Amino acid sequence: MTIYIDTLIFTNIIIDYLLLSLTAKILKINYRYRRLIAGAVVGGISSLIILLPDMLFIFNLLAKLAIAIIIILTAFGKSSPVVSVKRIFVFFLISSCFSGIVLFLMNLIRSDFVVINNGTVYFQLSPLLLIGFTVTAYAMISVIDRIRTDKRDLIHKVSFFYKGNRCSFLSKYDTCCNIREPFSGSEVIIVERKLLDGLAYEDYPYRIIPFNSLGGEGLVRGFVPDELYIDNEKINTRVYIGVCENVFNGEICSIFNYKNICE
Repeated sequence: MTIYIDTLIFTNIIIDYLLLSLTAKILKINYRYRRLIAGAVVGGISSLIILLPDMLFIFNLLAKLAIAIIIILTAFGKSSPVVSVKRIFVFFLISSCFSGIVLFLMNLIRSDFVVINNGTVYFQLSPLLLIGFTVTAYAMISVIDRIRTDKRDLIHKVSFFYKGNRCSFLSKYDTCCNIREPFSGSEVIIVERKLLDGLAYEDYPYRIIPFNSLGGEGLVRGFVPDELYIDNEKINTRVYIGVCENVFNGEICSIFNYKNICE
């Protein structure tokens, strides 16, 4: 089969974007879309490995592992060694399962428009069909993302608008989180500053809110968003976003009391 470089890279960018999205959903990772796209582009370029001669299993395994490490670091950034290993393992496992499923289907239907070499998949499809598959996959992910999270879940999606800016992140339901703004008694969602994507909240009025949880004591800067949504449902009560730095470890960098705010 003749392999077209543009089709090869474009196809694998789509595949890697979907695999990274699935990794993020499984591990509840806070991420930025532009970094996810950058990771997918790295994966698409690395698909050129398919053009190399068929490698021995051990060399192929090491090469795929090295590529997975680069993709994960590009898509999700640096983290602690334990967290990074978990992310790489899950992404590598999902990628291997995908390749295995494609190989099984190839043998089942004896397809002549799919090639797998050195663990990389190539689909010989028309650009129009590839675009159609991309739009369909994106629509499916969007629909799944909009399905309301079960109230019993520990992880919820928080989105808010503030001074024309929009921020979204995942927050953990912590029943012990009873932090309130001291003057109004309003609930507070605690979030690491790095998740606010450069939001310049310091340029506007904010409140200093003390806390004595999260394994210590300190102060956070709190502001009231213009609009707040939790699991895509608008919150009409007054809630503060409390910004902290270097308080959380691991995947989750935000906590709030779901019961106090949403019920």
